[in-house]
Amino acid sequence: MNFIIKFFILLFFISCEKDEIPINPHQSGKINTEQVGMGANYRYQVFYNLKNNNITSTNLKNDWDLGFESQKKGWRVIINSSLFSKISIVENTDFEDVTSSVNLNWNYDNPSGNLDSTAIGDYRDKNNVYVLDRGYNLSGNPVGYKKLRIDSVTSDYYKIKYANLDNTNLQEIKIYKNNNLNFTSFSFKNDSLASFEPFFENWDLVFTQYTHLFEDGTAYLVTGVLSNYIQNTEVAIDSLNNFFDINYQMVENYIFSSKKDKIGYNWKEYDLDNGQYTVFSNISYIVKTQENRFFKLRFIDFYNNLGETGYPTFEVQEL
Repeated sequence: MNFIIKFFILLFFISCEKDEIPINPHQSGKINTEQVGMGANYRYQVFYNLKNNNITSTNLKNDWDLGFESQKKGWRVIINSSLFSKISIVENTDFEDVTSSVNLNWNYDNPSGNLDSTAIGDYRDKNNVYVLDRGYNLSGNPVGYKKLRIDSVTSDYYKIKYANLDNTNLQEIKIYKNNNLNFTSFSFKNDSLASFEPFFENWDLVFTQYTHLFEDGTAYLVTGVLSNYIQNTEVAIDSLNNFFDINYQMVENYIFSSKKDKIGYNWKEYDLDNGQYTVFSNISYIVKTQENRFFKLRFIDFYNNLGETGYPTFEVQEL
């Protein structure tokens, strides 16, 4: 009798064990084909959210000139590289004495997004004047120059002074930080704060022109994709595996980069012989978002159905 009882007790526990260890396979999302329109002359900056598979905001690339790091401890300042803008630093001089752009040395922001390698650099406790070449407008014509000095930065605002090189339109203002943004942007065109990016939690990628620096120091305006690197969005590249074969289990084998231009511009190439762009659809990008979700995407076109450039088409899937 004891043997029978023990047998049924053992059978009961074995049955429970099988029921209590369910195996749920990881469910990936469906593959979507999307297109982003940057418009004539690549005039728009388009911010994209991968989880929702939608555009969160769009702005003209010349809507802003400077971006001010927005967090409480932030102090760095970036320039609008989509306009091919650049900075020259005139050290230890009075603001009013800087009146020319001749014979100046020019600096660009590092396209990787390294905030310790901005064109303006560390201005704190320095008597520097910064000359900004504002780059080119939407028609490709030079915009002109501004000079500025960053007098102070606090947890709440930046205090700056700026003017034209001939000292006209002199302004002294405070730029208050918006802690919901990576950068609070400012426009000299309107002498006011500007719309540059959506709230940082609402986007992962931005389709835009930007200034790329080649190894020999040459600066060139390119068209591509940058990531929300400030919020720890990271990217890995896979040119070996077929896009459709990449799955969630492969994620741990990738080396992810926090460089904002890891996707960049060279998923396409311009063929001088036929005057057309070729897209490298064999290159896949795996994006780790600020929410620790993983997506794979690949580009399949750079033209719209009218044959106009500036319309990246890509396939994307959550892993």
